[in-house]
Amino acid sequence: MTNRSKFVVWISAPLILIGVSTVSGIAGVKLGRQMLLNEMCCQVPARRNLVISVEELLRLKEFYSQTGQDKWVFEAIFPGVTDGFFLDVGSGDGTANSNTKSLEQKGWRGVCVDAFPRKMEGRTCQVFKEVVFSEAGKRVTFRVPGDLDLGGIVDTLGRWKETTGAARTEEFTTVTLGDILERAKAPRFIHFVSLDIEGAELEALRGFPFDRYKIGALDVEHNWEEPKRSQIFSLLKSHGYKRVHSWEQDDFYVSDVTGVPCTQESQIGFAPPC
Repeated sequence: MTNRSKFVVWISAPLILIGVSTVSGIAGVKLGRQMLLNEMCCQVPARRNLVISVEELLRLKEFYSQTGQDKWVFEAIFPGVTDGFFLDVGSGDGTANSNTKSLEQKGWRGVCVDAFPRKMEGRTCQVFKEVVFSEAGKRVTFRVPGDLDLGGIVDTLGRWKETTGAARTEEFTTVTLGDILERAKAPRFIHFVSLDIEGAELEALRGFPFDRYKIGALDVEHNWEEPKRSQIFSLLKSHGYKRVHSWEQDDFYVSDVTGVPCTQESQIGFAPPC
């Protein structure tokens, strides 16, 4: 080896090591951030967090929801369940920010409810183009989602009422969630309910037949609106559901132990007796 070659090797080796160390350091930072996010948003158990985070960074696993709602359900509440049933109320876009598309990809089936469903190609859920409320047969004015993708019943829009003031409106006749579940021939145990209808969540829950259907886990958007948020908490508590997590604009609830099959044990503190 010539002196010049020795010099090149002598210079290159440290640079390669520095490069590898830098890349490793950046990757480590990204991994750490992803693991922290998964813990905070979705209560992903520590023993699963590393694997899931690596898979997400390598794009081997994808969750579509806006703030990890689907990840919370599949990784923290019903890990490994591939035959679950969901009710997605306010399903909106069938892919972007969807709380249930990734569940379908894992074998789940369910019902999607939205007054103006979009991009549902490839989805397997039963789609109901309806407006849900606490009572059926009520005529309501509904603001149609526009560029901001916000819409809902005018009387319950809450914080979005002013923002959507220029949106066009349509008239709907309301149905209850009980009506939809009966028409869909839904099972009596529903693993996951996602409720995101821009202020009408409380009214929708008031029309839910808790005496006929048991829910494993719920994600309810509250948008920090009071007294609605507290009223939702009280209503669900009265039916045997407890709030176990809050992240950004959503509260997360699980049923008491009597409603969850013993083979589908949760990771976050309720283990049904078999």
